[in-house]
Amino acid sequence: KQPYVILVLYYSRGARPLRDAVHTHLYCWRRYSKYRFVYVNVAFGFPWKRLRRMRIAGIIYHTIFLAMRWTPSIFAARTAACAPLADLDVPKIALPQDEFIHTDMLAEFLERQKITHLLTCAEEADWRRIYGRFLDLSRVSVRTVLTGYIDERTRRRVERLRRRAGPRDIDIGYRAWKAAYWLGEHGQHKVRVAEVVGARAAARGLAVDSSQRDEDVLSGDDWFRFLLRCRATVGVEGGASVLDHDGSVKAAVEAYLARRPEASFEEVREACFPGRDHELGLACLSPRHLEACLTRTCQILVEGRYNGILQPWRHYIPVKRDYSDVERALDVLADRERVAAMVEAAHRDVVESGAWTYRRFVERVEAEVLDPAARHRADLATLFWTACFALRDRMLWRLMQLEVAAYRWLGGKSPLLRAIGRRCVRLVPSW
Repeated sequence: KQPYVILVLYYSRGARPLRDAVHTHLYCWRRYSKYRFVYVNVAFGFPWKRLRRMRIAGIIYHTIFLAMRWTPSIFAARTAACAPLADLDVPKIALPQDEFIHTDMLAEFLERQKITHLLTCAEEADWRRIYGRFLDLSRVSVRTVLTGYIDERTRRRVERLRRRAGPRDIDIGYRAWKAAYWLGEHGQHKVRVAEVVGARAAARGLAVDSSQRDEDVLSGDDWFRFLLRCRATVGVEGGASVLDHDGSVKAAVEAYLARRPEASFEEVREACFPGRDHELGLACLSPRHLEACLTRTCQILVEGRYNGILQPWRHYIPVKRDYSDVERALDVLADRERVAAMVEAAHRDVVESGAWTYRRFVERVEAEVLDPAARHRADLATLFWTACFALRDRMLWRLMQLEVAAYRWLGGKSPLLRAIGRRCVRLVPSW
């Protein structure tokens, strides 16, 4: 490891553990980088008293740190504690996602922190639209990255599951949550593609397993086992077509639906954000698409760019946004030789190539950002406290596991649970 220490800020607290994809995204730096990392979960406070005495060579504002803005009060309180970081003259890398909600709050914070590098999921055409009102883009290096990458350990785990898997007894499988109307028309395809393709496939007598119910959600290895049972899955690019600078669109939609819960998307759009749909072109390849490539599952996808990585007819079966060609897509799915060739091409180009792994992502960030600007070599005291913070981070994850168990046992609103949580937090070194 290089004698430089990078600070990673994140926020995780609550009754649910991180999804595997999020956990892998968070710890890819520790796993694949040549640098040393200090992880600080600001949900349990910001230990500036100790950090200020360390020789920090860079800062990463992780996705789940910046996602605090979904709850503006938490974002305001936790980011205020991080204000002293603005004075550190080191590379500062922001990794935001969901760049369609509370973007003014996000941009203002990044400007106050004097970030140097913005690794965004948005394409260049939307950078100024999203950030330009408050962030001085002329002094920030901006680059488009993926929402997630392929983890080498996950790949090996999937291969083990694949060797033990039985025949693919599901023709089309899918899991998703009901898309919120405030995501705009683009977000509605997440549900619409499953409804249309699933209905047409069922009419042909194909085995379809598609659900939007919370109780049917699959995670971890259960999700991969499910994909390994499916000949195909459906999908669309992640993202949104409405830019909600301050959360007012979301609030208006939720208030309207509280009064008219049966209102259609078209009605809500006209009432709450008329003329604003498609003001944003945020559409990204998602971890779901990479997971299908990993499991060699054919994809039937709504036509899109997919960050230029997935190519129609080579890597997936495309369907138009009006779904007028779904029958043709199902005809292609029936051609097993063609599907097999498509699946192998996707696995070869996306997975076996190694181009879209976390290792490669980390190496690119090191080469472009950290290596040219690395200074403030860690002294012995900094290395000592780096080890201490690693221990603290592990302790906090154990504490959160206990919180999950207590939540299930006592219920999330139990005063006893809150009291136990406060008591346990005091046991964790604050330094």
